[in-house]
Amino acid sequence: MEASIRKMDELRAAFVRHVGPYHEVGPTWGRLCAWAGRRGLFGPNTVMFGLCHDDPQVTPPDKIRYDACIVVGEGIQAEGEVGVQTVPAGEYAVAIHHGPYDGLAQTYARLCGEWIPQQGREMRSAPTIEMYKNDPNRTPPEELLTEVYVPLE
Repeated sequence: MEASIRKMDELRAAFVRHVGPYHEVGPTWGRLCAWAGRRGLFGPNTVMFGLCHDDPQVTPPDKIRYDACIVVGEGIQAEGEVGVQTVPAGEYAVAIHHGPYDGLAQTYARLCGEWIPQQGREMRSAPTIEMYKNDPNRTPPEELLTEVYVPLE
């Protein structure tokens, strides 16, 4: 497993909240991207990520919370269903997931169940972050790259 501990700076993000199973977040991303596109927020350095608030092994599927996020500057304000939030800076265990999103659970299991304990670290009670490194609409599933960030104490 490719993993490391990284310090991440604070992120300011526009987001749309999804409540329900993680595999049903597609329409939420569609609404966020439509909103961002109308405001000219896409460019070569655009950062898009998901905030995963709940563990699907513990939380009932209809209660799982996920925020589809795009990093924005100070000039962007909340509007309609699009909110703005700050993800705090901190230390994170980071692993690279190669392949389809439906395999992310195995990456989380190895990172949280094996790698983090082997480092003598503990997880912090905060959402995990999934940084999407390529576009799932233009990338074959087997070539998708996702950085998984687990917050640490």
